[in-house]
Order: sequence, then structure tokens, then C-alpha cells
Amino acid sequence: MFEEGRPLYDAAIRRIGWGERPVFMVGNGSSYLAALSGAWAFETLLGLPVVVRRPAVFSAYTSRTLAVRSLVMAVSGPDACPETLEAATKAKKRGALVCAITPNPAGELAQAADIVINTYAGESPGEGTPAIFCRHAVMLFLTVAAARALKAPAPLIDAQEEELGKLATQVEWVLNQIADAAGALAKALAPLQDLYVVGGGAFHPVALQAASRLRQLAGVRASGFELMHFSQDFPQISHPGAGILYLSSSRCKLKEQVHQSLRESRQKGGPKIFAITDGNDRQLSERADLAVLLPILTEAGGALLTLAFLELATHDAAHISARPGAGRP
Repeated sequence: MFEEGRPLYDAAIRRIGWGERPVFMVGNGSSYLAALSGAWAFETLLGLPVVVRRPAVFSAYTSRTLAVRSLVMAVSGPDACPETLEAATKAKKRGALVCAITPNPAGELAQAADIVINTYAGESPGEGTPAIFCRHAVMLFLTVAAARALKAPAPLIDAQEEELGKLATQVEWVLNQIADAAGALAKALAPLQDLYVVGGGAFHPVALQAASRLRQLAGVRASGFELMHFSQDFPQISHPGAGILYLSSSRCKLKEQVHQSLRESRQKGGPKIFAITDGNDRQLSERADLAVLLPILTEAGGALLTLAFLELATHDAAHISARPGAGRP
């Protein structure tokens, strides 16, 4: 993705007119969560406002706000759903520039689009781990390419590009060096009656994705939350069968709010506290019942590595739940 895709990203960036704002992103299911990752990256690294919609909502309402040459990014798995295809068609009819983010350059969505970005998911099915990871990662790769072309602050982009170049090695480290930590987390999460997965900033889409996968694959009753939503609307979690999994890092811009939420959860007692962060975020890791420490990366890199780790933990949890007698109390 990084080596073969860069020339294609650069070529796509040159075809986009960046003057028309906001940027629109459309996706269904896990593709919607990848679009949320893209929105965070565009707003943070490019300073561009982004509107993210599910395709049915986009077609019914948001498409009416498009201007000629508006940029619409449609994110999909190998087979785009009818709603996403309809959204892309409506956008084209209104004169928008449609960019398809897909692992299938020969598919219907790609054929309907003006620009195609390949997510390089290989033979992975639409909801397989590589496909999910690649959909989130490609949004960051594309954003960094755009930031370079649009002359965003060089130190920020240099650091991000260097990190992306090492991403494969970092993911390999997760899979091979801390697999035991994934198993330990899975063992702790599997019996919970309720699990709240919480993340802010770049970790918000990862929290939603992890909760969805834990429900689907492992049968864990998990719900994903944006940090501020969780802190404001769920202040009374106190039953002992519950757990809260915080996703953050020392470079997350909302880490202070994460620490505050954890302190409030601790005061109520009851729920188990879990955390995935890095070694510099001691306020979070030392207050959790179980903490997994990842390498110190930028917020975007930390979120992607957290996504890879949670995919591994989810598969472990699925194996645990499939064992005889593993039902929840």
C-alpha cells in the first residue's frame, strides 16, 4: 500500500480541486467507520472540514447540498452495496467529483467513479481483518499524500510519512511479540456482561470498529463510544459485570479527557477498567486493572496499531467463547 500506492495517490491528488469545501465521505458498515478515520485525518492534517454520512442518508438529504466539483469519497469493500452505488450516482449527477476507495478497481463503484483508490486488501473478504485494517490505513496514506501536495507543515508530514514507512514492521511486532497480551485481554473481556469501548480523536473509529467485531465474532455484548459522548451520557456505570476499555495514547489530544473519564469511573466502583495506550501514558496505564502498552507513535499511528491489536484480541475472544462451557453467567 505504501510503496505501490504512493504514485497512484499522488496522481489522484492532482486531479482533485481542493477549493470546494466541505469534503463528503460516504460508507456503510465498517466502511462508514473507515470514513470516520478519513474525516479525522483530513481535518487534523489538512485542515479541511468533512461531512461523513451513511449512503442512504447522503442520497436522501446531503446530496442536495453538493456544489459542482464537490469531492465525494465513497468507501466500500469489494462489492459495493446498492445504497453506496446510488449515492455515487447521485453525486455524479450533481456535478461532484467521486473518488472510490475500494479493493476492487474493476467493480461497479470503481466504474461509476472519477478517481479510484485501491486499498490493496489482497484476497481478504470484505469484512476480514486485512480488509478492515487496509480501509482505515488507506485514508491516512491518502491524507498524507494530499498534505504533502498542499504543502502542509513539513515537520508534521515528515513524521507521519516516516511512521507509515514502518507500519508493516509495527504490525508484525504486534502479531508476533505481544500475542500473549492479546490473549490475556481476550480472556478478561470474554465473560463480561457489558463492555464499553471508548476512544476519542483518531481512536473513536477504532473503538466503534472493535466493539462491532467483538459483538459479531466473539458474542461479547460490546458497545463503542466517542469519548465525550460516553463521559456525558453514561456517568452511572456501576454494575460489577461491566467493563470499560479505554483506547488512547500519550500523543492523543484528548488524553486529559480520557484520564478524567477514568477517574470518574473509578470513583463509582464496579466496572473493570482496561486500557490500550503507550508507555508514556502512565496516568491511564497505572490506573487500569489491565493495560496493554504499544509503541509510542503519533495519534494516527497509535490508532492504527491499536486496531491491529484489537483484531488479534477479538479472534482470541472468539476462540474462547466457542469452547464448551464458555457461556456467560
